[in-house]
Amino acid sequence: MKRELCSYSEYVPMRDGVRMAVSVWLTEQDRQQSTTYPALLITTRYWRDLATEAGQPPAVQKIFYPLIEDYSQSGYRVVIADVRGTGASFGQRKAEVDREEVADIGELIQWASEQSWCDGRVATTGTSYSGITTLYSLVTSPPALKVGVCRAPDFDMYRHLFAPGGIVNYWFVDTWGGCTAELDRNHIKALYADGYFPKPKSAADHVLGVRPVDQDTDGSLLAHAVAEHKTNFNIAAQRDAIDYIDNFWTQHNPPVFDPDYRSNIEKAGTPIVIRCGWHDAATQLGALSMFATFSSPVQAIIGPWNHDGSYHVDPFTDDPAAPLATDTAEAHALTVQSLNDYFLAPNTHPKRQVDYYTLGENRWKTTTTWPLPNTQMQRWYCGNNHQLTLKRPTTDTGFDHYQVDPTTSTGQFNRWYAQASNQPICFPDRQDEDKKLLIYDTPPLNEDVEITGHPVVQLYLRANTEDAQFFVYLETVDPDGRVRLLTDGQLRGIHRKISTQTPPYKMFGPYHSLREQDAEPMVPCAITEISFDLLPISVRLKKGQRIRLAIAGADCETFAVNAQAEHRIFEVQRHQSLSSSITLPVITAKAVE
Repeated sequence: MKRELCSYSEYVPMRDGVRMAVSVWLTEQDRQQSTTYPALLITTRYWRDLATEAGQPPAVQKIFYPLIEDYSQSGYRVVIADVRGTGASFGQRKAEVDREEVADIGELIQWASEQSWCDGRVATTGTSYSGITTLYSLVTSPPALKVGVCRAPDFDMYRHLFAPGGIVNYWFVDTWGGCTAELDRNHIKALYADGYFPKPKSAADHVLGVRPVDQDTDGSLLAHAVAEHKTNFNIAAQRDAIDYIDNFWTQHNPPVFDPDYRSNIEKAGTPIVIRCGWHDAATQLGALSMFATFSSPVQAIIGPWNHDGSYHVDPFTDDPAAPLATDTAEAHALTVQSLNDYFLAPNTHPKRQVDYYTLGENRWKTTTTWPLPNTQMQRWYCGNNHQLTLKRPTTDTGFDHYQVDPTTSTGQFNRWYAQASNQPICFPDRQDEDKKLLIYDTPPLNEDVEITGHPVVQLYLRANTEDAQFFVYLETVDPDGRVRLLTDGQLRGIHRKISTQTPPYKMFGPYHSLREQDAEPMVPCAITEISFDLLPISVRLKKGQRIRLAIAGADCETFAVNAQAEHRIFEVQRHQSLSSSITLPVITAKAVE
C-alpha cells in the first residue's frame, strides 16, 4: 500500500559551527511506529526542495519527490542536504566539492545514522553533482556508510568535463556557471527564465526558491545564508584561467584520486556502484578509470543511457535523431536494485566488476578485468584516396591537406550537452557534416566486428600555427551511406607532449599532464605528433559497414573555436616513416562474456 510522504527540515551544525540545511522524508506511520530503516543520503548543489508562498499549493514538481517516493516504497528513508554554501545552508565555497564539503558529508552520514527512525545503516546516492559527492563520501567513510550508489559522476571533472584534452568546454562552463550563480542568489525566476530549471506545470508563479528550514518562520535565517553565498567560487568566472589543469585542481579541492583521498577510500573498502552511459560526456571513462585504479570494491555499469537515465541512447536505433524516452521509475529501480544487493542480502560479497552493454548487439556482458583480456589492438593506417588500410604505407612521401572549417560541430544534442541532466543524446546522419572534415574509410567489413575499449589515434602532421584543436571521430558508414558517430576524442596542440611521469590514475592511452609546465607551442610547418585515446565504447559492427576516421579542427557549438581557426591548415602525413593511424580494440571470439 502506498503511504503518504511528509518531511521536516532542520539545521545540522558541522564541526566548525556552519549549519547545513537538511530535509528528512518519512511517512506518517514512521512517526507512530518504532520500525527503523536504512537511510539514503543525498548531498546536492541544486537545492534539496522548493518553497511556495503561504496559502498556495505546493510546487507540483518537487525536485526530488518522484525519487523519494520510489525509495520509500522500497524500504528506505531519504535525507537530502544542501551542501555547504548552497541552498539554505550557511557557509561559502572556495571551489566545487572542496575539502570542507567532503568533511561535511562524513558528518552528515553519522548524523543520519543516529536518527530514531534509522537502523544505523546509511547509503549515499545521487546523480551528476550528487553522484560526485557520492564518490567523495567514501573519503571519510564512517562505519555507518555501507555503500555508495550513483549515476553519472565526473571522476576527473577537469579532464572528463570542463576541459577534455585541455580544450575548455565553454558551453558547459558558461551554462553551469550561470545556473549555479542563480542558485546561489536564490533567484528562482531567473532559473526558470534561462531554462536552467524545468518550470512546473502548475504553481510555478508561486514558487519562492529554496525551502527554508522549519524553524525559519520569517525567512531571516535563509536570507543570512544566501548573503553568505555572495562570495562563492563560480567556474564561469574562471573560464579563461583553466587552460591548464593546475588552475582547476587546487589545495582547496583535491580530486577523489588525490593520493590521501585514495588511501582513505581503499583503507575503508566501502563499495561503490557507478552507473553511466557510453555517450554521456566522459562519465564512462571515469567509471572505468576508478575501477582500474582503486583496489576497493568498484562496480561500473555502463549502458545505453543519457545523463539521468531518462533516454535510451543508441546510434543504431531506427531513428537515431529521435531518441526513445524511458520511464524515470526505471532509472530509480536500477538504483534500488543495487541498494538491495547490500541491504537485503547481507551475505553478498561486494562486487568488483564491469557490467557493460554492447551497442549494435544489444547485449549485456560482465567482466572482472578491464581492458578486456581478449582485446586485440588492430591498427588501421591512413592511406591514399582517403582509405584506412591494415597495411602500413610503403611510399616515401604522402600527405592529405585539410583546411579547418570553424563551423564544424557535433550539434547541441551531443555527449557534452547531455550533462544538462534530462536532455537526450541524438545521432543525426553525419554525411553532410563529414564533407567539412578530413575522412578515411575502411573497405566494407567482410564479417561482424566488435570494438570494445579505448581507440587510440596517432597523427603526424604539419600545421601552420603554434596552437590548434584536434577533434577525432570514430564513425561507421552503412551500405546506404548513412554515417553514425560511435565515439570521439580531442586534444589541444599545446598539450601534445606525452608525459613520462606516472599518471595520477589509470589511463588508457598516452598520458598528457595538461599542466602549464608541460605546455609547448607547436612549431609552425614542422612535423608534429598528436596522439591520444578516444572515449571508450562497446559496439558491434555488421558485415558490409565501413569504419571511418574523421578529423576536424573545431566543434563550434561546444568548445570555443581558436582565433583565426579558418586559417588553420593541417597536412596529415601517411607514408612509411610517418604513418598516421588509429588503433582499435577489437574483441576476439573468446572474449569474456
